[in-house]
Amino acid sequence: MSERQLEFRVGMLVVAAVVTGAGLIIRFGDLNSFWERKYAVTVHFEKAPGVTRGTPVRKSGILIGSVKEVTFDDRRGGVDLVIDIREKFPLRKDSEPSLTRSILGDATIEFAPGSSKELLKAGDRLDGLTGEDPVELVTRLSADVQTTLASFEATSTEWRKVGKNVNSLVDTHKEDLDTVIVEAVASLREFTVATRNANQILQDPENKENLKRSLAAMPEMIEETRLTIKNIASAVDSANGALANISDATAPLAKKSSTIVTRLDNVFANLEVLSIELTQFSKGINREDGTLNLLLNDPQLYRSTEQTMSSLTTVLKNLELVMKDLRVFSDKIARHPELIGAGGALKGSSGLK
Repeated sequence: MSERQLEFRVGMLVVAAVVTGAGLIIRFGDLNSFWERKYAVTVHFEKAPGVTRGTPVRKSGILIGSVKEVTFDDRRGGVDLVIDIREKFPLRKDSEPSLTRSILGDATIEFAPGSSKELLKAGDRLDGLTGEDPVELVTRLSADVQTTLASFEATSTEWRKVGKNVNSLVDTHKEDLDTVIVEAVASLREFTVATRNANQILQDPENKENLKRSLAAMPEMIEETRLTIKNIASAVDSANGALANISDATAPLAKKSSTIVTRLDNVFANLEVLSIELTQFSKGINREDGTLNLLLNDPQLYRSTEQTMSSLTTVLKNLELVMKDLRVFSDKIARHPELIGAGGALKGSSGLK
């Protein structure tokens, strides 16, 4: 084989390798996406760690686009991501984007499927959710683990101290512990004997029957107790109602209590004055030189008073006759006023009205 033929064959092998490589790249590299039509939407995140130009965008795990541009939002704060979505992967209006990061720090924007009938259009804006950063979680977890280990270490130290104290206590009070153990064994034996006696009592047929009757009567007694408590509650309710009625009845008195007390005070003051006057009156009656006392105790004064009353009675009888004459005289004058003159005095009268 000549050198020229060898160079020709090597060249053909290189060409074949290049063509094969290009075909594999086209087949598995999805280069046709460069010629696909896309539409851009803007997603706002409070923070976007690890996101750069070309960060993949997925929906249900399928690659549907990539990040085209990353800018800061000076108006709202945070970050705005301009995302190119392949036209053959339409997104719904309620598709919610979220930013996730792997443990290695690779960022991915994942869209939820959504259920709205309306689709996103080019230029629409969405608000995204930023997930927890695994690195931060691992950092916090490591801090928590260190705190936990420190707590375990402190706890083990305390337990070592407790163990030393217990050992010291056991060594110091070993004889007392032996005594306590002996007493505990004796107590257990006594408890065993008491348990056996209780079993013997319960095994007695008569005691069993009494216990059964007591247990059978227990529900009835509980029901009676419940009824009694219910009656007591009803009585308490009635008492509360009565107290409420008394409170309503005494409320007007309570409002006028000051006036009533003032009037009662005046009444008691008047009664006190009346009592003082009656006392003075009774003292005046009981005096020896008093009029009533003399009238009651002096017989002569009593007789004089009786004679005076008799004389007054006689005078009143005479006055009655005079009054009759005066009525006759006034009647005559009223009927015959001319009798008042001189002619009437000289001329006689028949004496008849």
